[in-house]
Amino acid sequence: MKKLLIFAIIFLLPSAVSEMSHSPSEVASGDSFTAIIDAEEDVKKITFYVCTLKDPYTCYKPEKMDRNDSINGRFQFTYQVKDNDYPGYKYYLEKDDGGNETIPRQDDFAHYEGLEVEKMEDTDSYYFRVDIKSETSDEDSRLSSINLISIAAIMAIIALSGRR
Repeated sequence: MKKLLIFAIIFLLPSAVSEMSHSPSEVASGDSFTAIIDAEEDVKKITFYVCTLKDPYTCYKPEKMDRNDSINGRFQFTYQVKDNDYPGYKYYLEKDDGGNETIPRQDDFAHYEGLEVEKMEDTDSYYFRVDIKSETSDEDSRLSSINLISIAAIMAIIALSGRR
C-alpha cells in the first residue's frame, strides 16, 4: 500500500509544481519564441519582461496577463527577435494574497530544469536566456552528420565482420 501511495505522489507532483519553458529553444533575427508558464491557482496576474542580455542592453515594454486571460492557468507570451538581439525573459507573478515573486529567482537556478539562467550585466536581474542560432549554414551541419553516419556504419561493419 505504501508503494502505491509513493507511486501516486510521484505522478501527481509535476502537476502541482509550476512549469516554465520556451519554444523554439534557438531563434534567429525575425523568428519568434513563445514563453510558457503553468502557474498555480493563487497567481492572479503575470508580467512578462524581455531584455537583451548583450550590448546594447535594451528592455522592452512588459506584457501583462490576468488569470482570466490564461488558458487553464497556462500563460503564454510571444516575442519576435530583432537584429542583434540576445533575448532573455523573466516573469513577475502577482498572487491572490498580495504576495509576489520574480522568476527566475537568483537563489534557485536548479529549479528551472532545461532553461539557462543568466544575470544581466551591471544589474541584480536574472533572465532565462534564449539561444541564438549560429551563423553556420545548413549544408555544413548536413555534411558533419553524413560523416558521423559513415563512421558509425564503418564501425558496425568492422564489429560484425569480427564476430565470425
